[in-house]
Amino acid sequence: MEANLENGQMTNASTSKSHSQRQTTSRRRQNDSDVAGGVGITGGGVVILPQHVLNELYHNYSIKQRRSGLKWFVFAAALFNIWTIGIPWDQSAPTRVINCCMLVAYLALTALLHIGRRSGKPALRRFHQILLIIVPRALWLLSILHFTVYVILQPSFSPRDLLGWAILLNFLVYVTLPLQLIFLGLSIGCITYFICLSLPVGYSRWDSLLSNQLAANAVLIATAALIGLLYYFMGEAKQKRAFLEAKKSLEVKMVIEEQSAEQERLLLSVLPKHVAIKMREDLGSSSSEAFKKIYMSRHENVRYVQQKANSPVDMRVGIHTGAVLAGILGQRQWQFDVYSKDVELANKMESSGKAGRVHISDKTLAFLNGEFEVEAAFGEKREELLRIAGLKTYFITKVVKAFASPCAKKINETQSEIAHPNPNGSTTDIVSDEDDNDATLDDEGLLAQNSVSNGHQKVIAVTADEEEQVKLENFKQRLKDELVTRDGHENLTKDTNIFLRFKNPQLEQLYAVYREPYSSLPLLAALLVQCIDVLYSYIVLPRSTLHFINIAAPLVPIAMLVVISLAESFSGMLPKFFVDVSKRFNDITFVRELAAIIIALTIGFSNVIDMHILFNFILIGSFGNYWKNTLYTQNFIKYPFFFVTFVRTEHIVSESEFNVTASRDSDINLEVEGMVTAEHLLPASFVEQMREAVPPERVLYPSYLSNFGVLILIAIAVIAQLTHLTKILLLLSIAALHCYFNIFIMQDLYALEDDLEHQPIISTRYTASGLLLVAALALSTLARHMDHEDRVIFKWKTEVAEQKETANDMRQRNEALVYNVLPVHVAEHFMKNTKRSHDDLYSQSYAEVGVLFASMPNFSDFYSEETVNNQGLECLRFLNEVISDFDALLELPQFQDIIKIKTIGSTYMAASGINLQRTLRNDAPITERWSHLAILVEFAMELKHALQSINEQSFNHFVLKMGINHGPITAGVIGARKPHYDIWGNTVNVASRMESTGKAGAIQVTEETCNILQPFGYKFLQRGLVAVKGKGQLMTFYLQGKSQSSAEPVSSGAVELNGQDSSALESTSELETSDIKMPLLKMNAPEQSLEIDQDQSLKNDSAGQERVGEFQSLLE
Repeated sequence: MEANLENGQMTNASTSKSHSQRQTTSRRRQNDSDVAGGVGITGGGVVILPQHVLNELYHNYSIKQRRSGLKWFVFAAALFNIWTIGIPWDQSAPTRVINCCMLVAYLALTALLHIGRRSGKPALRRFHQILLIIVPRALWLLSILHFTVYVILQPSFSPRDLLGWAILLNFLVYVTLPLQLIFLGLSIGCITYFICLSLPVGYSRWDSLLSNQLAANAVLIATAALIGLLYYFMGEAKQKRAFLEAKKSLEVKMVIEEQSAEQERLLLSVLPKHVAIKMREDLGSSSSEAFKKIYMSRHENVRYVQQKANSPVDMRVGIHTGAVLAGILGQRQWQFDVYSKDVELANKMESSGKAGRVHISDKTLAFLNGEFEVEAAFGEKREELLRIAGLKTYFITKVVKAFASPCAKKINETQSEIAHPNPNGSTTDIVSDEDDNDATLDDEGLLAQNSVSNGHQKVIAVTADEEEQVKLENFKQRLKDELVTRDGHENLTKDTNIFLRFKNPQLEQLYAVYREPYSSLPLLAALLVQCIDVLYSYIVLPRSTLHFINIAAPLVPIAMLVVISLAESFSGMLPKFFVDVSKRFNDITFVRELAAIIIALTIGFSNVIDMHILFNFILIGSFGNYWKNTLYTQNFIKYPFFFVTFVRTEHIVSESEFNVTASRDSDINLEVEGMVTAEHLLPASFVEQMREAVPPERVLYPSYLSNFGVLILIAIAVIAQLTHLTKILLLLSIAALHCYFNIFIMQDLYALEDDLEHQPIISTRYTASGLLLVAALALSTLARHMDHEDRVIFKWKTEVAEQKETANDMRQRNEALVYNVLPVHVAEHFMKNTKRSHDDLYSQSYAEVGVLFASMPNFSDFYSEETVNNQGLECLRFLNEVISDFDALLELPQFQDIIKIKTIGSTYMAASGINLQRTLRNDAPITERWSHLAILVEFAMELKHALQSINEQSFNHFVLKMGINHGPITAGVIGARKPHYDIWGNTVNVASRMESTGKAGAIQVTEETCNILQPFGYKFLQRGLVAVKGKGQLMTFYLQGKSQSSAEPVSSGAVELNGQDSSALESTSELETSDIKMPLLKMNAPEQSLEIDQDQSLKNDSAGQERVGEFQSLLE
């Protein structure tokens, strides 16, 4: 029966925006509905394998796992071979030589399996694969041949002689041979059964009860085959579950890996690799340090490089060389940035330069080694900070020596290969992994441009179907690597000791309480064996009431324990009460193991007791009345040492008892010629009475009880609730007890059976006991293999769970990092559109948004790059604490709709109302439409409280200067290769002006914002008119707090003035000079520009930020 497995599918709702994507999706759905397991990929990225491919993979996997049991088949066959060589001493020399040759053949076939097993040569590997197919069949054929030859070569044979091995062989065929069931069941299994059943009967000497023995043999061998099939199906079910779980886990892992790869790509496009790795490692870990973790490092001789833009706008480029502190600040919305006085000087180099020119400092010129021609730029005359720093500036006029970057070389090589392709069709990668770390931003731009320009020369796009086919092949190979090529049986030795216990105590404890579905099903084998005891003994053994009571009584407790254990597995067919009892019963490890031990001991001792009762008391039970009335009073007293145990025509005594009786009764005249008959020993009347009382067709064969013991051992070996150590102890104990009864208790009975066998040299009691020990040893090793196999599957499941957990943990860590770099909806946009062009940008317009700027104007006085402050690192560490506390407020439920945009030096920027899921009615009141703006004000007030708390703990006196505005904005991502989320628009510029023109400790808003916030109960103080660049004079207000009742919208006449109208512009000028959004360098210049727009405030965001011209074009 081939495995018919269904693909597990994972669905993931996704929205397709393009027409081609919608067509592909609909085509997939049609294909999925045509054939189960059709080729395709679901929306969640899960590969759907064709059914025949899935079955083929499972077949290879199943055969590989079953192959490990082949050596135990060889071990059992070798034990039987040794038995055939050593036990029957009366066999001829040629027979003994043939048996020795069979043993050599077994060992030779086993040795063949190791040829080319670990060879790296393809020819040997192919030969090894062929041997793996041939050798199992050859071993089975050799076992059948050995069985046949042994039967044929025996001078005298009975159906009972090899019954124990026939029972064991029919069980092992299903359990240990790595063959498909359709081949195993219809050919090998049936052939084995009929040969083991018919051949011994065909070559047996005549016996009046031969048909009875044939029927009993058929029942016992069929029972062994049924138990083998039961274990086969149990093993197949376990392997199928392991296969499907591994497949499903691999699907999940592939989806997670794909998502993680996108997250990783997006993360590394924003953060340097070493920073991202460190942050991912620290994510979720607790720290005992007083300060929050800061990811900041100092770099010397760093140049600021401006990437060339694909835009007709002339840009000012300023370059300065010096030391920087590079890293990130805060806990949310991370952005990699650089901080130092030299960074500020580089900004001043740009602002004092000219459009279309590259403005460099003399420190930068010293590192250029004469590769450029320059001219004096006199920037120090236009910018006071450059003069204070003692810098001389220059414009680059000409490139003397062109710089060839590694990426440029790669591009030239690629272009050459495209023009002159390699004869063998191979190509080289544009960028190697080793050169990635050395590539500059200019290199990336050059690569991008080259990729676009050569698009018509080298086609790299593939169709959706081809992508699915590639993904299908990749999945098949990975699934094969995961399941087929790994050898868990060898790998388990590293994790277990000699007793197969896991070295990890926790893992061993988990295995002890773990149980497979339907793991109680093998207990049916014990119940079946006890039922078969009744059937086969009825066929071939004498029938007595005591005998049937002995073998029928254990059926009740065995059936009860089996039903209780099995009820949990059939919850849909049994009442809930029984299922609950069964579950509680199986949940207790000790109870279910004890129940299994009781069942094993019951069927074992039942047979031993039967051996004692049946043959020591059956005649007493059958002829009790006769002995009481006649034999006991007349003849039994006369012959006290004569114990009658067997009646077979004239053979009613054993040879040993005859000798004892003959020595004590001299009156008996014996004639020893061949066999002793009843007429020679007993009175004729006694013999006649015994013949009338004992039916001649009821014959006792004690060897049947020993052979039935093999079936008992098989039933014990398959019990899944017990460890292999417990099963080995039970197997050897029960086998030893049977051997003891065979040799020491039932010697008289076996002696009489030997009489029927024409007195073999080795008594049947020894041969039967030897065969029983062979079965016990073979099943003991097989029990260890079964436990080993179960532990392998359990270990695989734990590894699959661990791998899935690791991949999921990686995804969560990457996800947490990515969502701390970009808002969730923006990050998802970038991760879903994996094939977007570098020119594709993300932008979204919002009509009603609140914007907040909050800065610490006196942080510039605090910042110092002296040695005592670790070149400024300790100052930034403090700033990191402040920003981190601000970020922590965003975790509060009431502020969940507020988004942190970025930090600019010591300035914190946030916005509210940026929510794609937010929908409002057109006639919604102001308090509903602008509720998020009121929350933004509450957030601003919480920022003041958080900073006040920090001041109290650090004995500082920092204050916040904040500005809030509302209105429409455009949100999007700056940069394609280094994406950074930002917002633009008049609303943002005015909010920035409200902060820069405000005063320390106050929140400044425009009149329109004041009117919106008043219905929420906020009180304001009118400041007056403030000059704002590009806007003229704006009426502004300071937020005073919140009243208990809502106030009416204010008008200019109803708002209290602060009495400083005449000096409003002067105070504005003073506040402008202390704006700390950008500079960390203390400003000592006497005069500064009154207006610093928001675009100017972004200059210190120097890791790839676009310049003023780009921002203006975006705004337009």
